[in-house]
Amino acid sequence: MMPEDPFADDPNDPASFLEPEEEFPPLSVDERAQILHDLTLLEKFERHLKHRGIDGIFFFCEDCAENHFYTWGIMRDNMLSLLSNHVSPVHEPSADPDPNRYVPWDYCLGYLDGIEAR
Repeated sequence: MMPEDPFADDPNDPASFLEPEEEFPPLSVDERAQILHDLTLLEKFERHLKHRGIDGIFFFCEDCAENHFYTWGIMRDNMLSLLSNHVSPVHEPSADPDPNRYVPWDYCLGYLDGIEAR
């Protein structure tokens, strides 16, 4: 689960001064099926890679030209949020994540293909 919001129920929450977010449109049948498929893949990735010291996935961000690191749990929570028609919550990565303990999504797909080809 995601950590609790440290400003929950705080009348001086800095986020309370932001504009309300756009309403999240419902997922199409195809989008929902794709997220469910990705969630199943994520569970397999974690099952096969966590015990090998892999903490999660990283993605290259075009906007800031840096990698973003997501633990297995954060990825799962983001997908579950989308399935519940909520915007994925903002999260903070662990302090100073070890880039050697994260792999790209495509690596996970290839790893899983190799295991299932045996």
